[in-house]
Amino acid sequence: MHEIRWSLKLASIVGVALALGGWTHSESIAAVGTSSVSQGSPLAYDDWFTQEAMRVDLFHSGVDTESAYSLDEIVWEPLWPGTRRYLIDPFDFGTYRFRVTDRATSQEIFRLGFATLFEEWTGTGEAKNKIRRTMHESIRFPWPKQPVTVTIDHRSRNGKFEPMYRLDIDPRSHQILRVRKHTDFEVVSLTPEAKDPAHCLDIVIIPEGYAREDDSKLRADLQRFTEAFVSTPPWTTMKDMVCIRGIVAYSNASGVSEPRKGVFVDTLLGASFNTFDSPRYLTLQHTKTMREVASLAPYDAVFVMVNSARYGGGGVFNQWAVFTSDNEYDDYVMLHEFGHSMAGLGDEYYDSAISMDEDTMYPPGVEPWEPNITAFVGQRRTAIPWADLIEEPTPVPTPETEEYASVVGLFEGAGYKAKGLYRPQADCKMFHKGLVPFCHVCARSIQRMARYHAGMELNP
Repeated sequence: MHEIRWSLKLASIVGVALALGGWTHSESIAAVGTSSVSQGSPLAYDDWFTQEAMRVDLFHSGVDTESAYSLDEIVWEPLWPGTRRYLIDPFDFGTYRFRVTDRATSQEIFRLGFATLFEEWTGTGEAKNKIRRTMHESIRFPWPKQPVTVTIDHRSRNGKFEPMYRLDIDPRSHQILRVRKHTDFEVVSLTPEAKDPAHCLDIVIIPEGYAREDDSKLRADLQRFTEAFVSTPPWTTMKDMVCIRGIVAYSNASGVSEPRKGVFVDTLLGASFNTFDSPRYLTLQHTKTMREVASLAPYDAVFVMVNSARYGGGGVFNQWAVFTSDNEYDDYVMLHEFGHSMAGLGDEYYDSAISMDEDTMYPPGVEPWEPNITAFVGQRRTAIPWADLIEEPTPVPTPETEEYASVVGLFEGAGYKAKGLYRPQADCKMFHKGLVPFCHVCARSIQRMARYHAGMELNP
């Protein structure tokens, strides 16, 4: 197939930038193989990167069958707080990933998977009716010492990654934005000990829908949710590798938009219920502003704490987790959504209607990328992602009976589907709201991801 290309002459932003856009998801492009870097000796961070970070802000546009990226701007950030050990993502999670390649040597020097709200939107009736939408997204990586090529790959319906967009970047460009925004916002430490950002999981909480007159509540809520977070397993065992900070960020008005009720509130990040017209789906419109505010502190993961008593939230892998502050299930929503955004966990429930096409999210016969859901393709016990945790006497699939209520097995019903997808245990915080712990598989996935960010052994 021919490549659709356009060249953008920006002598000082990127030298020559080449974007590969406009490919439809259904067109055949040679799948990108696994880099030999991940199989050989680890890369030395200091050989390729400085201590700073680079953020690439993008527009993602399209309909259900095709989409394309275009460049908004490239931004300097003062610190890369992320892993210096695992420069090539060891998990392979996400519906997208980006790869950073040194232009002089063609050496892949960084890779990270992520998911997008746009991908979810492609399963809605609006997208299927060819109404084009554009959403803002950002990717972030350590500041390269030399010119690089950034490539974004999309996971096609067969589960394989295919290249979608490419951009050449010269880090010496004078057109890269170096302005620090929102510097009047205060950064507060919420965990007792300052830690080296390179050796811990850095979490930032951004308040949304708190006006200046809500300052006392804002600060109290930051502390309350921090305490709830570190007091919940498996986080109770990882306090020494977690650093949480809050941004004292104000909105012009209190509350959050609820379009179905005719309520619209002028907030910092544009948070709103009724995303995709779903009653409880709470997401953000101004994600670029979120990134600008988050960059005031070292961060690997972002919480957005919304000043509302309504039940709802949302979480997108390696993007953000949104929860409300004053609902009876607010602790549960916070932890559940963070399971999505930080650990890449999938929803295990199947008895609630969603606005997206389930087959778009989980094509039949294709193994999901999430670590806690499987399609049991091939019906082989040894191929189950968590097979090492299933004891030999446990049957697979596993009956939902009292005998197997607390064991790891293969329980049918997950990912919004009652049939064809399976979860690891009968109950879990990714399956059921309330005072339910994470199952063994989800807890292990969370621990591994936290250790990844902290630069520790993934499987101690």
